Amino acid sequence: MASIASIQTLTLDLPPSCIAFCSAHPDLFVVGTYFLHPQAQTSPNSGAVDGVVDAEGGNVDETRPVEAKRTGSLILFRLDGDTITQIETQETDAAILDLQWSPHTPTLLAVATSDGLVKFYNLRPEDGTASPSLVESDNWILVAEDALALSLAWHPTRASCLGVTMSDGAVYLCESESSSDSEIWEPGSTTDVQEVHRHDLEAWTMAWLGEEVGLLSGGDDAVLRYFNHDAAGQAVKWFDRRFHGAGVTAILPLTPELALTGSYDDHIRLISCPAMGRREVKAELRLGGGVWRLKVLEREGSSAEAEDGIQRAGSYSLIILASCMHAGTRIVRLRRRGRSGEWEFDVMAKFEEHESMNYGSDVQPGSRGREKTIVSTSFYDKRMCLWRYDISRGME
Repeated sequence: MASIASIQTLTLDLPPSCIAFCSAHPDLFVVGTYFLHPQAQTSPNSGAVDGVVDAEGGNVDETRPVEAKRTGSLILFRLDGDTITQIETQETDAAILDLQWSPHTPTLLAVATSDGLVKFYNLRPEDGTASPSLVESDNWILVAEDALALSLAWHPTRASCLGVTMSDGAVYLCESESSSDSEIWEPGSTTDVQEVHRHDLEAWTMAWLGEEVGLLSGGDDAVLRYFNHDAAGQAVKWFDRRFHGAGVTAILPLTPELALTGSYDDHIRLISCPAMGRREVKAELRLGGGVWRLKVLEREGSSAEAEDGIQRAGSYSLIILASCMHAGTRIVRLRRRGRSGEWEFDVMAKFEEHESMNYGSDVQPGSRGREKTIVSTSFYDKRMCLWRYDISRGME
């Protein structure tokens, strides 16, 4: 396993919680930050959200501040070669827990906040002497009162649909309704917010499985929950708590029936999760830290080839970027052996310069060939690191 060294390291003003490159402008990325203001008064058994952000490995304190004040910021950066430059910082009245660029309008950014809102920003590109900037929209969604918005997932084919998970366990679908596609998520549009299902504890993550999409969510209750409609329009629902020894914190869909998951139990797993029929773990590996985020770096073979691997043998390989909280960042390979058809994980490389919780990492879009340019962050030390990894080295 290769160990990777940083090219550049920066220290931010506030703890970073999430990061995302803009596919429309690959030299630009945004970091969201989260700051819990200290208070003297505490109350017992008041929730786990700040414990997860502010305690190692998901171990949650029994108490936390009453009416805790949380603030944050959105920071826009430019990456030019080996140099990261901060362009602007926008302070926010609430902490930022997730941010996701729309795949349909790549300059539209959805932001999940600690006051239960989803806010929208538009990236204004560089224009003459004006630097790039994030412009806050007058449109926003109050998803739920007295809960934190934890994660976001844009629908892969419907630009008007956005999924949101909450600290009270609820999973919502937000549907923007307007007279034309160009006005979706604009201030003149209206938004319908519907609860899909609910976890017993925090709903940490959700994802859409395939084009005929089912919704899969994971919670601090260690449960996977699924929702979809069949051909007759009837709801298809299931939940499964057999696969994870702790909270489900990451879901990365591969096909309509295959998904990777990350968990506080330190494992990455490949799970077969059809809408109907038997569900099972196809492969798993302990990564040494709670697996908070998963991102595809490179895929060899189509999604159909991956799905076919459930029934028959054939080669398939996927390279994954894993943010592993207290263990740092890992480059992980998932592959299916051609003769046996067995799935297996192995760790190709690790980046371990972070001295606290690695919650956010992302890869620059359009990285040169098989050399991937990655920016990773860590929470307490407020560190942001630039590094590269050549995937072909791990194949030797």
